[in-house]
Amino acid sequence: MKRKSIIALILVTMLAVSISLIGCGRKYSNSGSGNGINSGISGGSSTSNNAAAGADGTMRNNINGASDSVRNSVDAAGNSLNYTARNFKDDFANAGYQLKDSANSMKNYFTGNETDYLAGNDVVRVYEYNSANDLENDINRISPNGLTIDGSNENYTRKPNYYRKGNSLIVYEGNEPAYTDQFKTMYGNPIIP
Repeated sequence: MKRKSIIALILVTMLAVSISLIGCGRKYSNSGSGNGINSGISGGSSTSNNAAAGADGTMRNNINGASDSVRNSVDAAGNSLNYTARNFKDDFANAGYQLKDSANSMKNYFTGNETDYLAGNDVVRVYEYNSANDLENDINRISPNGLTIDGSNENYTRKPNYYRKGNSLIVYEGNEPAYTDQFKTMYGNPIIP
C-alpha cells in the first residue's frame, strides 16, 4: 500500500512540475502594444500572446513531451523501488564487470531474501525486502562502525560497504577500488560511513 502511495505522490509531483514548466500554453513577451509582460494576461493587442496553441501543434507537442517525461520518471521511480538481485547483476554487467553466483555462502545476516555473488574474490550479498519498513529495521541492526550486525554471529575484521537501492540492501564484503568506485557510482556513498 505504501508503494502505491509513493508512486502516486511521485506522479502527482512530476505532473505538477511539468504543468508549471509548460504553463497554460500562453507565451508572454515584452513586445506588442500592451503594457509589457502583462499584455498577454490583460488582453493587450498582441495576438500571438493570446493564442492557446499554434497552428503547428506546438502546445500539443509540448504536452506530449511532458507526459512522456512524467511517465518515464514514474517508471524509473517504480523500478528503483523494486530493485532485485537480477537488476544488480545486470547493472554490474552493463558497467563491464562480471559477477559469479556464489554457491554455499549464504549467511542470512538480515531478514530479506538473500542472493550472493562473487565480485573477484569478494562476496556481494543482495537482500531483497517486501517492505521499506523491514529494510529500515535491518539497516538499524548494523552497528555504527559497520563491523557487527545485531542478532547475528558475524563479526567482520574489515568493514563491509552497505548500500541501499529501492527495496534492497547490498553488502559488499571487499575493498577492491574498482568495485568500490562502481558501487559509489551506482548507489552513492555507503549508508554506514
